[in-house]
Amino acid sequence: MARGDIQARRVLARNVRRLRQLRDLSQEELADAAGVRQAQVSEIESGKSNVTLDKLGRLAAALGAKLADLFDEAKR
Repeated sequence: MARGDIQARRVLARNVRRLRQLRDLSQEELADAAGVRQAQVSEIESGKSNVTLDKLGRLAAALGAKLADLFDEAKR
């Protein structure tokens, strides 16, 4: 895996977790709202999943966020 891929997964993981927690959602609630498995939300948040763009779009919508928000490196 290329270094950029690893960094992108870390940023994605951090932002999905942060946005989910800000909205007081469990992984299961986010998964249900986005139409994905809870295990996949867990894998995304741990940086282990290579998720499709379609699923990212559904996650962003379920989080009330823009797709770009999931990759914003400035958010901590």
